[in-house]
Amino acid sequence: MSVPALATVDLKLLSVFLAVVRSGGFAPAQAVLNVSASTISIQIATLEKRLGVTLCRRGRGGFALTEEGRRVHEAAQALFGHLEDFRTHLGNLGLGGALVGRLTVAVMENLITHPDFSLSRLIARFKALAPDVRLTVDTAAPARLEEMVIGGASHLAIGYFPRRLAQFHYARVCDVEMELCVGEGHPLFDAPAVTPQMVRAAEHAHRGYVSVEQTPDAHRGFVFTADAHSVEALAILVLSGRYLAFLPTHFTRRPSYAARIRPLLPQLYSYRSDMQLIWSRAAPVTAPAARFRDLVLEDAARIAGGV
Repeated sequence: MSVPALATVDLKLLSVFLAVVRSGGFAPAQAVLNVSASTISIQIATLEKRLGVTLCRRGRGGFALTEEGRRVHEAAQALFGHLEDFRTHLGNLGLGGALVGRLTVAVMENLITHPDFSLSRLIARFKALAPDVRLTVDTAAPARLEEMVIGGASHLAIGYFPRRLAQFHYARVCDVEMELCVGEGHPLFDAPAVTPQMVRAAEHAHRGYVSVEQTPDAHRGFVFTADAHSVEALAILVLSGRYLAFLPTHFTRRPSYAARIRPLLPQLYSYRSDMQLIWSRAAPVTAPAARFRDLVLEDAARIAGGV
């Protein structure tokens, strides 16, 4: 679509659109925006006319974004994020080292149970250093983490990134031990002796964020009949008793799963994957993001040194 040059009125309309999406519809947004639903409807219709797309469906079926609306929503979030970063940068220029503004960190789900890396501990340290910074933390699959950093929705992201893209800086944070797992109820769960032939003949759940070319040689040739894009989703498939899948040991060794999930032939089907911190090469690093990045890298050095 051809996008018109943005004017002040467009920023106002985009902020209304963000409020509507955040509220879940026109009626809930009335209290947030302090205007009537009819006024909001007129504003959204004006924005749609300016952009030449339909942003949302509204009616008896409820409020829902169109595909174009979803893309505009993501772009608007990134736009206002960049504006806030600009304001933060100006504010930090004259504050004698004090940190203000916002920091958004996105992380791959399930790192919370990692035995060495603690995002919560880092947040506590950061908050002590920057009490006035507004912090947002989100979780997502690796591909989505990359999109969030590229689009400006997140300053930093931590996750497993098997491919290296020129758009990012990368820094190793920690590693995660992965094992091929079977769930209770699967024929191999109580099998007295499991062989590689039995493993290859079983149905497997594929990790959607990792291509076959990015897996070790011993892990190829499996029969994939299900897909999942998160650790939780893979665990659900394993616990169904129908699929095998690779899961992180810090997840499966938790008491709630230890009796229901077990590894298969870990001497053959296990590996370690690096968790990486990424940030954009194109966008300037804000002062809060730079400080948090330094804290993460300090912690990574501690983990690597076995401290």
